[in-house]
Amino acid sequence: MQHLCLMILSLLLSVAHSRRDDRATCKPVTASFCQDVGYTTTAHPSGAVGFNLQQIGQIVGTACSPHIATLMCRVAIPECGSEEDSRMKPCRSLCVKVKADCESALRAKRLSWPTRLRCEALPESNCVQDREDTPVAEVNTRSCEAITVPLCKNLPYNETVMPNMLRHQSQDDAGLELHQFYPLVKVGCSPHLKPLLCSVYTPKCVSGKPEPPCRTLCEKARSGCLALMNKFGFDWPESLNCAAFTTESCENGQEDTPVAQVDKGTCEPITVSLCKDLPYNETIMPNILHHQLQADAELQAGTFAPLIQVGCSPHLKPFLCSVYIPKCVSGKPEPPCRTLCEKVRFSCYPVLRRFGFEWPKAFDCAAFTTGSCENDREDTPVAEVNTRSCEAITVPLCKNLPYNETVMPNMLRHQSQDDAGLELHQFYPLVKVGCSPHLKPFLCSVYTPKCVSGKPEPPCRTLCEKARSGCLALMNKFGFDWPESLNCSAFTTESCENIMNAEDVLALLNAGRYSVQGKSLSLRTTRLMLTLMDADNSGSLDAAEYLKLELYVTDIRREYVKSYESRSPPAVKQNQMKRAVAARDIPLDDDTFRVLWEEYHSQGGIDYDNYVSVLTKLQILKDRFQAHLLTLPCDCRVASFSLKQFMKSAII
Repeated sequence: MQHLCLMILSLLLSVAHSRRDDRATCKPVTASFCQDVGYTTTAHPSGAVGFNLQQIGQIVGTACSPHIATLMCRVAIPECGSEEDSRMKPCRSLCVKVKADCESALRAKRLSWPTRLRCEALPESNCVQDREDTPVAEVNTRSCEAITVPLCKNLPYNETVMPNMLRHQSQDDAGLELHQFYPLVKVGCSPHLKPLLCSVYTPKCVSGKPEPPCRTLCEKARSGCLALMNKFGFDWPESLNCAAFTTESCENGQEDTPVAQVDKGTCEPITVSLCKDLPYNETIMPNILHHQLQADAELQAGTFAPLIQVGCSPHLKPFLCSVYIPKCVSGKPEPPCRTLCEKVRFSCYPVLRRFGFEWPKAFDCAAFTTGSCENDREDTPVAEVNTRSCEAITVPLCKNLPYNETVMPNMLRHQSQDDAGLELHQFYPLVKVGCSPHLKPFLCSVYTPKCVSGKPEPPCRTLCEKARSGCLALMNKFGFDWPESLNCSAFTTESCENIMNAEDVLALLNAGRYSVQGKSLSLRTTRLMLTLMDADNSGSLDAAEYLKLELYVTDIRREYVKSYESRSPPAVKQNQMKRAVAARDIPLDDDTFRVLWEEYHSQGGIDYDNYVSVLTKLQILKDRFQAHLLTLPCDCRVASFSLKQFMKSAII
């Protein structure tokens, strides 16, 4: 929406300029993706009005059509003089063809067709048509160069030449686009896919010219991988149209050339930049995924860079390195830790699912061992900290607890609240979805434990079990288990005595300044709210139930202060009270409301304490009625009438 508003604003501002501004002095085309489209100057090097060059660059980068650059560049960075000369504009038929070719590819990459690009607005004739028949000027000044793209380094040939058939000017550009196919190469849908892709992106250099791709090789790769691509909603890329390739380059049959095997080596220094700052500095190949070289491992590990950037789990990087660049122990690779894998999967799988990906089969946590987890911090007992003092809670998720001070390190050996908060944040989606009211207080008791005499209060086993009971089914639905680091059996029941009666609750509310103009809630009202929030009918509240009560009071107090506090004296009038009750879908007839009003109003109306008391009492009655409905043996649609009768009998 922000982008749309900016685009409209730019359009409006452009109206203030005359058309001759568009015929300003021609300037060089600087966009890298428009360097080979048949012209070199434009009046709009930063993009024509209504076009975002970043978006256009991403669309061109998909190579969803061999004509995508021609179309996008000629409309977003139009050739100088094209405003009055249709011969420089792309044809309508070209636009329609490219749009059809690119629809699925753009959808897969979550890109949208430019709003300003309407094919029907383009000329039908005397315009720029398809460029596939236009010969590309031979590049005689370029010479063969060593292949630097990691995926294509172990081919039967080791030199390439740029530009390639997709007009990539450098191997860096080619490698960047080629990398999108790495998952398909890794899954092994066809042994011919990798040599095909390399023949397109880093073609063999023959006498200073690129050898064209082999049609047979393309057809074999397409045959092996198309079904898998279709399964995930993708089509074979138009840029790899097999019919456009030749059979003349198929004589060498390089697709059938086996890659030389690399003998198993000894411990070697880590060269992968992602894993250079680990507690260990030597690895050994092959790893458990059979990568023979660190370069091969780095290539695949790089596909997880977006997840690392997002920060879905602080454990992701060490886990990935333990898989791809394992620690070398006595000449053998140390296997990955199952607990570490489970932590990463719990935190990062929702992010993967959001973008349509599954947890990789190669990362099956059950296949890993716990024997290599000995040094992990979750299994290391926490030493008593006598030199640390209590500190105010700064982790946002845990700020509104019945306690406001914690102490570090916690039981997970987080040395600071910043570290604890970073890991705790992975559970935020579960807290937000509300699978259990006990989850938040339990998590905070682990990550920001209550400080008691300078020591952390251990988590309550009962609270853990309640949280686990409420959330496990949802977690299992998405393929997760309850984290081993939060194993309820490892906690104590001694810290479960921290329950609150009405007097405790009132003291906490007063401390939290839930009064209005110095007048606090009464014990009578507090007892009503305790009854409303006491889910297990124990006569007291645990931490989770108290948090719900606190949120309930916050909402009512905000409503009262906003609407009624300005009155003198602050009070709710009869009609206002009727509207407040009706807003909560509580039906009362006139007789019932009159009895209620007589009981609670004083001179001037209903004050803050009685306002909370009335609404709480009505909510308790409504909840009890609805709970009764759930036990009826039929699907009776009598709720509105029966609730009104129930309210009348209960109040009058």
